[in-house]
Amino acid sequence: MADFGKIGFEWPPYTIEVERGKIAEFALAVRASDPVYTDRAAARAAGYADVPVPPTFSAVGQHWAPKTSVEDDLGVDLKRVLAGGADWEYLGDIVAGDVLTVHGRVVDMVEKRGGRGPMTLIIRENTFVNQRGETVLRLRGTMIELGAAS
Repeated sequence: MADFGKIGFEWPPYTIEVERGKIAEFALAVRASDPVYTDRAAARAAGYADVPVPPTFSAVGQHWAPKTSVEDDLGVDLKRVLAGGADWEYLGDIVAGDVLTVHGRVVDMVEKRGGRGPMTLIIRENTFVNQRGETVLRLRGTMIELGAAS
């Protein structure tokens, strides 16, 4: 089960370089058909400095995170983990050419009882800071660890 002593735990920061081609691929994958995601002229006409990222693009950035183990870091059994949802709070534009530094931490852990028994909700937050030192996004996600089967 999750180690409640890990509330406040911080992962080492990592960097994401936002690439125009990756934005276009992601837009295609999520069927974001607005030309601002693929055409620099359309993006600039819409007021962006370059091609912006679609709303959930930051989830892809987690693939560039250092390969740490949630099992080791938090004492979580991944065989009993479900995704519990996520909230994106955009504080500024993220566009092609940006270099983002991601700071991740465990915000809270909560024990609950569900229809199948105990579960632990682990709330994590990633803060994305661009190359100008501006916080442009906060991504809060909940991971649910189900209790052992009885």
